[in-house]
This record gives sequence, structure tokens and C-alpha cells, in this order.
Amino acid sequence: MSNQLFGRIIKVKTSGLTFTNDNLEIRFTVPFDDDPKPNISKIEIFNLSNDTINRIKRGKTCTIEAGYRGDYGVIASGKVTSVLTRREGVDKITTITVMEGDDYSRIKVTPKTSTDKKHLKIAFKKGTRASTIIKRLCSVLGIKLAYMKLPKDVVYKNGYTVTGLILNNLEEIVKDCGASMYYRRGQMVIRSIKEGTDERFILKEDTGLIESPEPFEEEGIKGYKVKCLLQHRITTASIIEIQSKTAKGKYRARKGEHRADGNDFVTEFEVI
Repeated sequence: MSNQLFGRIIKVKTSGLTFTNDNLEIRFTVPFDDDPKPNISKIEIFNLSNDTINRIKRGKTCTIEAGYRGDYGVIASGKVTSVLTRREGVDKITTITVMEGDDYSRIKVTPKTSTDKKHLKIAFKKGTRASTIIKRLCSVLGIKLAYMKLPKDVVYKNGYTVTGLILNNLEEIVKDCGASMYYRRGQMVIRSIKEGTDERFILKEDTGLIESPEPFEEEGIKGYKVKCLLQHRITTASIIEIQSKTAKGKYRARKGEHRADGNDFVTEFEVI
């Protein structure tokens, strides 16, 4: 096993505070996947003072870093949505929930955003390109795109009309272009589901692979289920090389979870 994979590191930063596992017990579950719905991470910190708990505020940015003394990085970043404290035996456990990005699924066309005085709609003229519509709808929703690359920039010959829930229309246009829309470490990305970010990382026994990946097939998609020691580089659309008895070659991470539960300190994920 690599010398880098010793000495677990957990750092939680929020509301001007930094919590580390040097002097606190910290547990977390951090999910990731390739759909536009924001994921919810859960952090548990043991035995904080009441004064410290009161300083953790909803709506503030929260960043989780994890890994090992020789190699750690950001696994999630988002806004605090709730702070709850409970007693469990002699322990006082504070649970912080963090939403990665914002939930735009309930935003509708309003009189302010409508291009039509009589009807609530955003209309685009004939021959408008998908990229133009996507940028406009992202602006209306308040989405700041970290990256956009469309496999094909579709031209809507008859124009395009947006009504009701804006995100539904945006997802439809993205799909028409052969792309997908998802969060990656708290930032929204639009690109082909076949593309990813090359992490230049080889996952094998020496670098944390716990067991041989298991093959799976789901709705016509074939891939592997993988379990390794916690690896901050792996998230949605991470391209990594796997060297094992079952899986050999380059794969793209599709969805998974980073988890620290007091015993396990792992990343479990699916690759295709």
C-alpha cells in the first residue's frame, strides 16, 4: 500500500470555522451522480460546545476535504441547509446537511421573465441555436455554468417556447444536443455523458483498491461497481484507469458515495 494512504484527514469548513479530525470525531456521507438534482451530503461532528454549534449558520458555504496526510482534497462544496443536534448515550452529535448547488426544479416562467405580455412564456425566434437558449435559461434560473460543451448545437427551425417549469425545458434542450447536465463538486456542468475529466490516476491495490470490481448491467448500461479507500479525485465524470483482475482500462465514474462512518473510510462508485 502506498505510504500516502496513511493518516486520515477530514476538514470541514463553514461559517468561518474549521473542524478537523485531529481533535474531533467527524463522520460523513457524500453522494455524487450525473443528474441535475443537487445532492445532499450529511456531516456528523461529535461533542461540539453549544457556542460553536450556534455559530454554524444555514445558508453558509460548507466545504468538505478528505483523504490522507500525503494526499487529500475537496469532495463536496455547497450550502448548509440544516443544523441539528441530538444526544446519543454520552455523546452530543451535531448533524450538518449540505446541499451541493441549488434546486432550480420549482422555478417557473413569471411575468418578469416572460417575453409575452399576455401569456407566461419565453419565446425564441425561428432558427435559434440551442446554445443561445441554454445560456438565456441559465441566466433566468441563476445557474452559473462551470463548463459547457455540446456534442451538437441543435438549430430550432420553428423556434422554441418555454412555459411552466423552466428546468424541464432546459433539460430537454440539453438532451436534444446529446449532452447531460449535472453537478461536479458543487458546480454545474453541461457536456456529453461520454466525456469526463481525466484525473490522471491509476486505481489498483497499491493505490487503495479494496476488492476486484464487480460487473453490473442496468438499463442497457454495462460497467463495474468499485470499492476503494477514500479517494478525493473520484467524483461525477472522473476518468480513471483501473488495474484489477476484473476491470482493466480507463473508465468514467457515473455515481457513488464517499463515506466515513467511524470505521470505514471509503469511496464506493460505479464506472462505465
